[in-house]
Amino acid sequence: MFAELDRLLDPPALAARAWRMDAETPLRDWPRLAALDPARAESGGKLQVSVAFREDQGGAVSLEGKLAVTLRCICQRCLEDMEFELRARPKLFFGAADELGDAASANGFELCELEPGMTLRQLLEDEALLSLPVFPAHERSEDCGALAARLAELEPAAGGEKSSSPFAVLAGLKRKN
Repeated sequence: MFAELDRLLDPPALAARAWRMDAETPLRDWPRLAALDPARAESGGKLQVSVAFREDQGGAVSLEGKLAVTLRCICQRCLEDMEFELRARPKLFFGAADELGDAASANGFELCELEPGMTLRQLLEDEALLSLPVFPAHERSEDCGALAARLAELEPAAGGEKSSSPFAVLAGLKRKN
């Protein structure tokens, strides 16, 4: 079943067979994702993959899928380790741009132009990487660690003296001169 991931991608052939895959695969088999969390990849981390190809009545080929993996990264708010639940839901349309109908784009399908020699694994890995946030952070600031708690202690209490913005300080300095 995993062999199809590494063959040259042929969406029309897969759609003609109504090919689908639901599996848990080792994270270490996905090199670019594994590089984001090498420790988890080596310790047996798993990537959940669910993907299906289909062809509509007009012969248009599409892929719908779900990818899920937990990765360790650095929270950009508190600069501490966190676990990030990566969830990607690719919805791709294979064909010419003029064939992508309004119904397909309204349903969230994106046009996908394959590069020569691309495999399904590479395509799915691209989609997973595209769903990563630029700046990962805990979902709520309350979930942040000790550094965030220390910074919160430094803020003035409600009703206390409010600090001015750096621009207000600069404006005050300009008025004094």
